[in-house]
Amino acid sequence: MNIFDYFQISSLAIFLAVFWGRTFRLRQKGTEVIRLGSGKKGAAAFLEKSFLIFFPLWLFEILATSLHLNIQILPDVLIKPFFSGVPVQTAGLFTICFGILLFIGALISFKASWRIGIDPVNPGRLITTGIFSLSRNPVFLSMDLYFLGTFFITGNLFFLLSFVGMALGFHFQIRQEEVFLSEKFGKPYLSYMSHVRRYV
Repeated sequence: MNIFDYFQISSLAIFLAVFWGRTFRLRQKGTEVIRLGSGKKGAAAFLEKSFLIFFPLWLFEILATSLHLNIQILPDVLIKPFFSGVPVQTAGLFTICFGILLFIGALISFKASWRIGIDPVNPGRLITTGIFSLSRNPVFLSMDLYFLGTFFITGNLFFLLSFVGMALGFHFQIRQEEVFLSEKFGKPYLSYMSHVRRYV
């Protein structure tokens, strides 16, 4: 194992600790955070729920790659690196670090309004301050950065496809949320949209 392997493991542990820690904390207060597929049908519901299938595979591949496990569930063409180099891997390290910091900043700004998926029953209040004054979707942006950084470090096709697929999926989800928030909050959200960009 090298420094990038150790970094992948430690950064993943930090991200999951923050994610699940915040999720369980809100659940203790009576807020159901994970709302994937809630109130949706068709392609939108499928997209959100498919994340629950894909994400464990992504986690497994990070662990298998970083720990050099002798377990292979994907074909060679997907997991064999097609480029490598310390400068690109270092860029991946900083990209992931920035993504995690952005994620933490978003959770702090979100307070009790954080949801994974659209919650039509109890959506929380509209958040426009903190990191949300710079980006309307800092959580999705942080995840994009995390997936991109992982690709830079591993340099294989699986993580490249993961980044592209998740970025497109997140963008679709953002568009769905924009419709929902426009209907839910009306003029305050439309005004917010006109002043703050979707990403940066």
